[in-house]
Amino acid sequence: MQKLFLRSQAALKTADTAYRRPLYDSIDWSNPLIAVIGARGVGKTTLLLQRLQALKLPPQQALYADLGDLYFQENRLLDFAESFIEQGGQYLFLDEVHRYGFGHWAQELKSLYDLYRKDLKIVFSGSSLINILDQQADLSRRVRFYRMQGLSFREYLLLKLQVSLPVLGLEQLLQGHLEIAASLSTFRPIPALRQYWQTGYYPFFLEDEAGYAQRLNMVVQLVIDQDISLMNSVSAAKHQQLGRLLYAIASSSPFKPNISKLAERLGLSRNTLLQYLQLLERAELIGSLRTSAKGVSALQKPDKLYLNNPNLVYALSPKDAAIGTLRETFFYNQLHALTHQGAAPAQLLLPKKGDFLFALPGQEYLFEIGGPNKEAKQIGTAPHHYVVVDSAATAHPQRIPLWMFGLLY
Repeated sequence: MQKLFLRSQAALKTADTAYRRPLYDSIDWSNPLIAVIGARGVGKTTLLLQRLQALKLPPQQALYADLGDLYFQENRLLDFAESFIEQGGQYLFLDEVHRYGFGHWAQELKSLYDLYRKDLKIVFSGSSLINILDQQADLSRRVRFYRMQGLSFREYLLLKLQVSLPVLGLEQLLQGHLEIAASLSTFRPIPALRQYWQTGYYPFFLEDEAGYAQRLNMVVQLVIDQDISLMNSVSAAKHQQLGRLLYAIASSSPFKPNISKLAERLGLSRNTLLQYLQLLERAELIGSLRTSAKGVSALQKPDKLYLNNPNLVYALSPKDAAIGTLRETFFYNQLHALTHQGAAPAQLLLPKKGDFLFALPGQEYLFEIGGPNKEAKQIGTAPHHYVVVDSAATAHPQRIPLWMFGLLY
């Protein structure tokens, strides 16, 4: 255990404490069991280490441990945690639980919660592929669950250009965008937005922007080769099929897939292809739209496919980084983050007319995305119908600058 103490201290020295993501302040750290779930590369480890640093306690009382560490290939988490408590341990920060060598991480966390929740607080991180509700151990009633996104355009502006803009609620943005744009008359968002589309979604751009695309490709490969296989028993041969499927989407998105033709092209059955699409979506490598949220299942085909964010467009298929693709992918990504919030979450759907339908309980918003001269011919000018245009500002209440949707979180 002494080695784990030393590794925890070493990890703590690497933590960047200059900026805390908004998620940090939204977490109720008093809960005895907290989960932080998100895509690889979005900053989960940094969040855990920032909280550990804030506690200002020695490793004997507050410890960070990566469950992919070789120690946990030979030692059970439950036994380790009990020894840690005996030595005065109070806080455990467990990174990447899906890499735990014995595989039964959910059951062991459940046991720790049931036995020691008055003595030990646990925060754990895991891949976005993890579905707490799917675990054999019933963690859903015990764990406080938080989802971590990549950087919003607002956060990128703060970190890259030191431009501080407030978080806007969707209704606040829709109703007040004219006044907001007028108050920012000296700020030029479009060049910054173009750069964000290339290198702004994953926080590691702060470490090596020149090598960003290469690192992002490595992240994608690790998700396919390691994360998906750890949780879904995907063989090496299937890794190749997943990779081919992802690159097929990258070279064509956004597009309305012909599932039969795509399955034939990749040598997959229809059901296998749909299952692979679900895996890629849960890993936050792709996104999908459906015309209706009713009856969504692994075997229901998506009506439209996107890469998850514009950075993936540039990293996986830069020659296909058309401006229309980037606009839609950005809008999808920033608005889709809102679908994970609230007790009655919103739904992002594909409408019969227009590009996106954002559905809240009792209210729907229809959006058409385009360049500065885009008109409302396709969707009309009814209330709650909006044209989202790629310009710094507009002069009409139902024409909204695209970049402002990057201020939603």
